[in-house]
Amino acid sequence: MGENVIIAVCNMLLPLTMLGLGLMIWLTKPGYGDMFGYRTTWSLKSKETWERAQFLFGKICTIAYAVISFISLIAGLVPIIWRLDISGIIACVLNLVQFLSVFVIIGVTDGIVAREFNKDGSRKVGEPE
Repeated sequence: MGENVIIAVCNMLLPLTMLGLGLMIWLTKPGYGDMFGYRTTWSLKSKETWERAQFLFGKICTIAYAVISFISLIAGLVPIIWRLDISGIIACVLNLVQFLSVFVIIGVTDGIVAREFNKDGSRKVGEPE
């Protein structure tokens, strides 16, 4: 039982960290080129791409990791409540989902920014501001 609690707590570290990071980026709006923020090739193209990428990454990351945190909490409590010996399997699956979600969020954010902006960082004609 004690090891199930430790595994459940450890499984919450990444989603809660990413949830906090997403909230910080979304709400604090880091300045263009700051060391803190969502820094990719697309986000650094211009001030406008930077602001859009910060907003998108923060919002998507916050929403996604709020859901993942809830799922991780439930999945961590199930073996504790029902005294099951499957916490290792659950931990492996959860860690994989939590880790891969970061890359999905990065891909989605850069994809949206790439659709809305030209390669030089200017907004594509006809796109809303």
